[in-house]
Amino acid sequence: MKTESCEIKVRGMICRSCTDEVSGMLLRTKGIVKATVSYRKAMAEVSFDPALVSPDELERRIKSLGYETGERSRAERLLDFGCAALTVLLVWLLLCWGGASPEIGGASFGALFLVGLSTSPHCLGMCGGILLSACAGREGRKAQLGAALGYNGGRMLSYTALGAVFGALGTVLTYTLSMKSMLFTMLGLIVALLGLNMWGLLPALPSLPGEQNAVCRLPDRFRRQTPLLVGLLTGLMPCGALYAAWLCAMSSGSAARGAQLMLAFALGTVPLMLLFASLGTLLPRGWTKYLRKLGAVLVTSMGLKMLIGGLLLLRG
Repeated sequence: MKTESCEIKVRGMICRSCTDEVSGMLLRTKGIVKATVSYRKAMAEVSFDPALVSPDELERRIKSLGYETGERSRAERLLDFGCAALTVLLVWLLLCWGGASPEIGGASFGALFLVGLSTSPHCLGMCGGILLSACAGREGRKAQLGAALGYNGGRMLSYTALGAVFGALGTVLTYTLSMKSMLFTMLGLIVALLGLNMWGLLPALPSLPGEQNAVCRLPDRFRRQTPLLVGLLTGLMPCGALYAAWLCAMSSGSAARGAQLMLAFALGTVPLMLLFASLGTLLPRGWTKYLRKLGAVLVTSMGLKMLIGGLLLLRG
């Protein structure tokens, strides 16, 4: 088989989810051997069989997703600059509002709620399809809301139980100042990396460990019939945001406090999930990527605040 390569400039990509959408479409196209899409370069690098597909056809397919081809526009560059400035501002405000160094006793419930709230677009990207599947086939808003509440209730139960487990594990650790600093620095680093990955600024990190959701492979019929159980299983799935929350629960040094911290984190993820279940596909398609871009900014800001706070603990 003879293969050729081409580079296609793609305009309109504003975050990691955009690159995933374009690369997924290309890889599903007959005749494509390899496709790599970069948000930073605003480019798709494609190897293809010219007997089956042409660069012009690939450009048409990219445009069918709502993107344009050609050089990145000034507006897109300004959006990145504005988001970077907003990230710096948010980090400064969070440090001023919450204090530079976290309390030695662990993160506050409010901080974990904010982490959950800021990472909820990430949860939506990973689990939104599962949530809609759990609500599918149910007549009436009440039935759909009940399924969504059952699904999120299952998530909160499993998050809380895991918080108790990790909090109990934390009781065997000796919490010196350096240990606290290490835990909060790791927590912040994980959350910041998650945000930058959502943003699309880490091309060398295509996916964080545990980002693939095994629950997605469950039969649709099972998801629709048992939303509570599916929520429980989803809560057991490791992901970047959960790794950070587990560290926070462990740093509490108490099973009860660890459970409460994880419950606060879970509650923060619920509002957007319920809103998504209520609106479903009524949201305009173009809004979704901007929602995820905002989520990336919030997650990165929260992670940097935690990282700086953990490092500054050593000053105390």
